[in-house]
Amino acid sequence: MGAITRLSTVLSSVRVDSTLADCKAIPFAGASSGRIHVPTGSSITSLTFYDSPTESGTFIASYDDTATTPVAIALTGLSAAKSYPIPAKMFGAAYIKLVGNADGVVDIVLKG
Repeated sequence: MGAITRLSTVLSSVRVDSTLADCKAIPFAGASSGRIHVPTGSSITSLTFYDSPTESGTFIASYDDTATTPVAIALTGLSAAKSYPIPAKMFGAAYIKLVGNADGVVDIVLKG
């Protein structure tokens, strides 16, 4: 029996910045999931997600669906030389930006 494979896109050296305006817009509309690879030596320990319906649109903080007090969708406690899943609650976003606690780059694999 043959294996079923899903298409994937690798985005290398995606700029993460502590300032939203300096972050790269990542096309996410065709993806259902993905992973973020924090490279060796990186000082990035948290990423907060922002999204927009268009690449050049206004990016706003992405929030979860908690009924009482929604919270911004973020990955915290990150370490260099590890990979982390893009939160499932980002599914449906057209474009995303990652704002870090520090400037740097990450590699991203998107799965369609």
